[in-house]
Amino acid sequence: MTRAQRRHDTRRMKARFKQIQKAKDWVASAKNAGVFANHGKVCSCWMCGNPRKLGELTMQEKRADLSEFFD
Repeated sequence: MTRAQRRHDTRRMKARFKQIQKAKDWVASAKNAGVFANHGKVCSCWMCGNPRKLGELTMQEKRADLSEFFD
C-alpha cells in the first residue's frame, strides 16, 4: 500500500468518525478521531475492547459453539 493510500484512508476514517459522532450528538475530539482511524475503537473498556482479555469468547466463537450444538 502506498503512502498516499494510507493518508487517504486515514482522512476517510477520521471523517467517518466525525460523521458518526455528529449524528449521535456527541463531542468529537481530534485525538479520538485519530485513535478511531487507527483501530476502530475510541476506548478500551470491556464493551469496546477485546473480550479475550477478560477470559471470554468472541461473538464469532460463541456462534460457532452454538452451531455445533444445534447441528
